[in-house]
Amino acid sequence: MGLSLSTCNRAMRSSAIQSYLRAPGGRPMGRPGVRSYTTRQIGLCSSHIVDDGQSALMEDIKVAASERGKGAARLMYKHLIELLRTKYPEVKKQILVTDTKLNKGFCVLGKQSLISLKVPSINVPSPISEVISNMKKRGDECYEQIPLQPDDVRSIFLNRTVIDTLLPGGRVIQNAAVFKPLESNLDILLKRDIVWRADRKVNPRALSLATAPYIGPMGNRVFVIDMFGQDLLAVKNVFLAQLQSQPPLQDNVICLLGVNPSLSPQISEFCINEMRLEKGKQYWNDEVIVEDDILKMLWGG
Repeated sequence: MGLSLSTCNRAMRSSAIQSYLRAPGGRPMGRPGVRSYTTRQIGLCSSHIVDDGQSALMEDIKVAASERGKGAARLMYKHLIELLRTKYPEVKKQILVTDTKLNKGFCVLGKQSLISLKVPSINVPSPISEVISNMKKRGDECYEQIPLQPDDVRSIFLNRTVIDTLLPGGRVIQNAAVFKPLESNLDILLKRDIVWRADRKVNPRALSLATAPYIGPMGNRVFVIDMFGQDLLAVKNVFLAQLQSQPPLQDNVICLLGVNPSLSPQISEFCINEMRLEKGKQYWNDEVIVEDDILKMLWGG
């Protein structure tokens, strides 16, 4: 849908649309953007300069439900692109994770499936122990998962075999943000509150990054687990270990679980039938990693 003049005026006057830019290493670069004449904020968008300064990671293009479909997201996105081109002319690429319906001719690097789960409580040993016990009774391999230290992260995620066989499109996905496996990008990620796990340090079959619970846009508690790998048993084991590593919470929380699309049906069945978790609200099933020239507009010019 095109932007009418009245829609533009409304978006400009009734919102605090802000672009949050960060320099390499994640340092804040101020908050330039379109500022409103009122205090009501209807949306935000942000970008990080990544890939050794060559790419703009587009993140968090969000608009309040009451203002969707009126052109606000397109307005913010176009403004952010213009700002990037002005302040960082050396940036040539934009990269993002988006719904399969929105890639519109972008270069697709890879895909992951997103599973939304309601977790009634975290870090309660008995349910997870019961699942592990049932897996052992079936003869499934169960073993202690390995928390990764910074040196382990660099060694594993910079390994060419791991990049080619485990990472979707050869990229690291962390909470809907996508990074090339480069030293500088790993430095950014290692500064974040992330739990890194693998089934083993040598020739791993499954890797994972997990966030701590945080308050989501709808006010509920959310944590995100991104899984990499196509070995079903290894992925199950690392997923269970990530659940065990979460801090105790009494509230119901939503787990957003990213997995290889080939494992999505089996992992969904495992979570719902064996772990007795409920499905959460599914906004979309698949995410795609897209990359293209900074001049190409996601919603058209």
